[in-house]
This record gives sequence, structure tokens and C-alpha cells, in this order.
Amino acid sequence: MVSEMAFPSETKINGKESDSYFRDSFKVEVNKANLDAKQVYHSIFGFLPKPVQWALIFRNSIVKHFGLSVANTEMSLPLADIQAGKQAGFLIIESVDDSEVICGAYEPNMDMWLSVLKLSEHEFAISTLVNLKTKTGKVYMGFIKPFHKLVAKYSIKQALKAGRI
Repeated sequence: MVSEMAFPSETKINGKESDSYFRDSFKVEVNKANLDAKQVYHSIFGFLPKPVQWALIFRNSIVKHFGLSVANTEMSLPLADIQAGKQAGFLIIESVDDSEVICGAYEPNMDMWLSVLKLSEHEFAISTLVNLKTKTGKVYMGFIKPFHKLVAKYSIKQALKAGRI
């Protein structure tokens, strides 16, 4: 099951908000036992569904004309390679431990963080924080916000449906 939740106070990205920001968080109840944050991160972002990859390609073809960064649609590495300092698509993996994986992306218009946080044996929070630094970033976020929520939930649900988490 996937549902929206309050932004978790336990995540290490909590407190990084600037004056203008967007953040959201989704709770997922996993079916597998003994998963750590790294395994859940990989199970979701290492297998982005084809419709999500196509949407990212379409997004990139448009936003490049407005000064926003375009990036590879791959957001993960092989499980063994997920470690701090590694590049995963447009994300830089900032920290990895059993309870949380944090990735970040930095560009002139916005800074973004993604967190996969273990809440309990069968619950994880998938959270996004975006600091909006320019008017272009704010307009972009206003447009993309509803799509972001759909894509995030869909990607998490597909990992559940495939039996990876």
C-alpha cells in the first residue's frame, strides 16, 4: 500500500528547506521482510517503469529550452554500487546506511533531495524536498507538482506489484 504522509521529522533532509520549497512524502508498506533503505531505493529507482522513463524523456525535450537541467532517465546503480559519492543519473548519492539513502541534485534553478527512510520493519518513507531558487524554478514546480505525485506513487506501486519490495 502507498499513501501520502506528513514529511518525516527523522529524515536527514528535514531542515534543509529554504524560503521557497516543495516537499512531499509517501509511505509504502513493503511485503518483504529484512529490507534496508538501500534495497528499497534500488527496487524503486533501479527499475523505473517505461511510461515514467518516456515521461522523463518528454520532460527533458521541453525543459532544456527554459534553462532547466536535463538528465539521464536512469536514477540508480547496481545495488552493490550504491554508495556515497556515486552518481546515479542526475542524482549524487550523498549518504547510505541501513535506515536511509539520501540523493541530491543541484542546479541554478533548484536544489533537490530524495530520501528513502526506513520507518519500521515493513514501512518506508519516500520523500522529496526541492528548494526553489529562481522564478523559473517556481514556475516549473507549479506545473510539474501534480505529475510528480502521480509518477512517484506509480513508481512505488510498480515495485510492489513486481514483488521487489
